[in-house]
Amino acid sequence: MEAAVQRPEQFRDLKELGGLVRRHRNRCGLSQQELASLSGVDAKQISRIETAAHEAKITTLLRVTAALGLDLALTSRSGPASRVEDIF
Repeated sequence: MEAAVQRPEQFRDLKELGGLVRRHRNRCGLSQQELASLSGVDAKQISRIETAAHEAKITTLLRVTAALGLDLALTSRSGPASRVEDIF
């Protein structure tokens, strides 16, 4: 039996990314403190990522997503919001 291929979860801003981090943290049954310990990131930083309170470094995001068993991925943009001006 083949494993199901998961569709990437896209995000276009920090608020959407933070929501995805929170959802996956909760699915894993982790507190912010536990995720902080697993990722080597301060718990306050986890909270800031989840609430989009500041712009985290990409290395911090990579550590947090790796601790959740996730990868960040780049995909081609399509649809009506395909220009930078349409997003930001």
